[in-house]
Amino acid sequence: MLKAACFLSAALLLIGSGAAYSRSQAKPTTLVWAQGKIAAFAQDGDQLAWESYNTSKHADCAKQVRIRLLGPKTQKIVTKPTGPTCDYEQEFGSGISDDEGVLALAGKRALWTLSGPGDSMEIWRTYLVTASYAGTRDVGLEYLEYDETDGSDYLRGISGDSSTLVYGIVKVAESGCGGDSTSICTSWISGGGVKRVTGARTTVAIPGAPPPFLLAASGRRIAIIIAKTVQGGIGPGSPATVVVKDAVTGVDVGSFSPAGTPLGIAFAPSVVAVLESTTDGRQIEFRTPTGTLLRTAAVPAKATGLSTTNKRAVFSVGKYGKSIWTVRVAAGSVKTIGVAATAPIGLSIEGTRVAWAENVKIHGVERGRIRAITVR
Repeated sequence: MLKAACFLSAALLLIGSGAAYSRSQAKPTTLVWAQGKIAAFAQDGDQLAWESYNTSKHADCAKQVRIRLLGPKTQKIVTKPTGPTCDYEQEFGSGISDDEGVLALAGKRALWTLSGPGDSMEIWRTYLVTASYAGTRDVGLEYLEYDETDGSDYLRGISGDSSTLVYGIVKVAESGCGGDSTSICTSWISGGGVKRVTGARTTVAIPGAPPPFLLAASGRRIAIIIAKTVQGGIGPGSPATVVVKDAVTGVDVGSFSPAGTPLGIAFAPSVVAVLESTTDGRQIEFRTPTGTLLRTAAVPAKATGLSTTNKRAVFSVGKYGKSIWTVRVAAGSVKTIGVAATAPIGLSIEGTRVAWAENVKIHGVERGRIRAITVR
């Protein structure tokens, strides 16, 4: 595809520099209506993918994933009634946030997760599932398990672009946890890395890829914010470190340390964008894959949901993130381009198409739709 008063001066500066709502902006168009509530959305090239819950009594399974080809305007359900998406009790979710679905798309292959309780209340599992529009329907790749009394594996993001489909894992070891009240519980990152989906049922670890706090893919490369052990869990460290690697060979392309605390990362062929929090507010750093700083752009305090191309980045702003903004990489100019009806899901930019999913009530029934705006 995470204060306002403290950043008032920055917000006024943005408005004065052209960030005010554009009266000439295009209205969003609806690309697709889903048959139920959408949990996650992704796009890559001329393909769209989304997770939805079909509550129709005629549906073989409520949990469904679809891939749509925008060119021929055809779409296909890539989950099957006997597959893991329908078979597992867990719901669409990431394991990072209980109610947050995650979905990545690389060409016509999708990757998504199911998350929920395991064999006991002390265990939480996150299943990774993949499917292709043209090939095998959904199959399970592996599951990650959080155990209150033992070490755990955490999903730290999934991403896709072109032929590269990846997910990140952080392994956490624990000592003194689950004992009596006098025990001192300590935890530390003991391993992990990034895996690349190489087929219908296969993955391979990317050589030398560190455990990621966040990651993003572009072409044959991945950008990783390295995970560090911080008080209360996993964080980006201070200062944070971003590394860019070849997703096949693991060869280093570049690295850099952002000025602030990273909140999000996005990757295009020539641009790595990092949304970060600083003492002066939130900003986006734009760098080359080798680490050269291109530009820094101040953004509103509640900016979230970053995505970028070589020319323009997109993010959302507001209490529910309904306001959609863009920033030009070359000029640093920031402006609003539209407002979603509800909190946008999977907000991203592909070429000149900014798209997202949103859930709205139609005659008292909640349904999802995919919306898009063309930017120039």
